[in-house]
Amino acid sequence: MEWFTRIDGVDELDTAQSFFDFFALEVDPQLVRSRHLHILHDFHQRLSTAIPLHFSQQDDPSRADWQLARRLLAASYQHCIAGPLVEQSGLAVYQRHQPSFIPWDDLLALRS
Repeated sequence: MEWFTRIDGVDELDTAQSFFDFFALEVDPQLVRSRHLHILHDFHQRLSTAIPLHFSQQDDPSRADWQLARRLLAASYQHCIAGPLVEQSGLAVYQRHQPSFIPWDDLLALRS
């Protein structure tokens, strides 16, 4: 992820909306406010697995990094707004291995 931190200006981003503004992506601000943790978590996951490719004939490798980060952020946004958070989020709170169910009678038995 070192390539991402080398992009000029990225170290000054401090809000989810500032990321979208920096990468010039049009988004619904209300969705960004309500799902910013999920979007940025997904973006971080994508950044950590991305490998930027620089070609020798390329004039500005930092521009290629910016474009890659922009594509990854757009993909994270689209992924996180595509459905209910319980299905779209990668946060651990939504990643239960086994659904749990406690019958009402069992809860009442504990109360007595």
